[in-house]
Amino acid sequence: MNLKNIFALQFYKTMKKFSILYFVFITVLLTSSCSGKKDIQAKNVRDSLRKVDSVYKIDSARKAAELLIVKDTALDNTARFIAGLPQLGPNSLSVLQKDKYWVDFQASMDANWKKMLDTRLVKIEKWEQDVFSKSVNDSLKLFYPFSGPDFLHANFLYPRTKEYVMVALEPIREVSSLEKLSEKDRDRFLDSLGRSLRDIFNKSYFITNHMQKDLAQIKGVLPLFYFFMERSGYELLQQKFINIDSTGNEVEVSVKKMNQYKSPGVKFILRNRESKKIKTVYYFSLSISNGGLKDRPGYVKFVKARAPFNTFVKSASYLMHLNDFSKIREILLGNSTSLFQDDTGVPYRFFKDKPEWIGTFFGEYVPPVEDFSRGLFQPALDSAFKKGSQPLPFSLGYHWSTRKQHYMLFGRETLNTNK
Repeated sequence: MNLKNIFALQFYKTMKKFSILYFVFITVLLTSSCSGKKDIQAKNVRDSLRKVDSVYKIDSARKAAELLIVKDTALDNTARFIAGLPQLGPNSLSVLQKDKYWVDFQASMDANWKKMLDTRLVKIEKWEQDVFSKSVNDSLKLFYPFSGPDFLHANFLYPRTKEYVMVALEPIREVSSLEKLSEKDRDRFLDSLGRSLRDIFNKSYFITNHMQKDLAQIKGVLPLFYFFMERSGYELLQQKFINIDSTGNEVEVSVKKMNQYKSPGVKFILRNRESKKIKTVYYFSLSISNGGLKDRPGYVKFVKARAPFNTFVKSASYLMHLNDFSKIREILLGNSTSLFQDDTGVPYRFFKDKPEWIGTFFGEYVPPVEDFSRGLFQPALDSAFKKGSQPLPFSLGYHWSTRKQHYMLFGRETLNTNK
């Protein structure tokens, strides 16, 4: 056992011993008080202390477990290089970042990131603090279907969430060792990465046709996750390739054999560089159509086991308006405490006149863009927005060109789930 692990274990034992002694002392003190009303008061205090002590134990255990996480420094170095951020110390990549192609890539990414930060992300951040956080319990886990590798917006809208579960079709591939690539191939890799980010920078979402071509060059979603995580202020501690078995449990697998599994995924452990808080991010590459979920009952169990959760849907191609995606729609409606979406998510008719759902509307509802316009306009949703909507100070979705963007938040206080 290394020094870090020994320290974490000793820390946990010490905190546990202190917690028990403290509880015994207070209990003895309280039981020696007068009978009658004072006894009742003492019992209430003891019950409160038990709850506090229980939370304290859990928090101490969690902190001790976090201390046991061993950082994969090479992984984080690679992620910073791919994000166009300088290395924090001398290593094999700190030499490569002196090359002109990387210096140019860094300058381009810095400029694009700043523009996106100033025009969109800062506005989302302020709106989340002033408005959104008052209506959403972000201590819950977040489910983000049809996400692609968009950790960026999930993190800015749900910054205090500790676990994200994302799923889309885009593939997971091992990132090549950048040190072993030729300078020409590294230049080509970063150039492809820059192109793959253009739609997020300019429009806030990935375009499927562009993604298929771009990801063939950068070999899957991992470089994009690295970029968003590092640029958002996180360090990558660990990365594991997993599959979900038939019982709904995650099993670590070899990245070279991922194509053999029905529910392949990647699990990231992140730490905020400023607050030092830990996050877990899951991404799964699979179909969540009715047929896809029927073939993956273990994955359905994995998702439901996290209920009740918050759900976020953005630029989802109106797939949940189709009968072939009724199963994922049912999962969201049956297991979500809140659902924040644009009109590409669950159709409004599933919330209208349902007293268990409370809707809040933001922005301006307008007909779907031309690529999806046929039969998808929702008159009842249009009426709901016209009855009353709150301002939305940012654009996030298909209407990026006109800025006539809208979102809706559906929430409920209680939720009974069948996991």
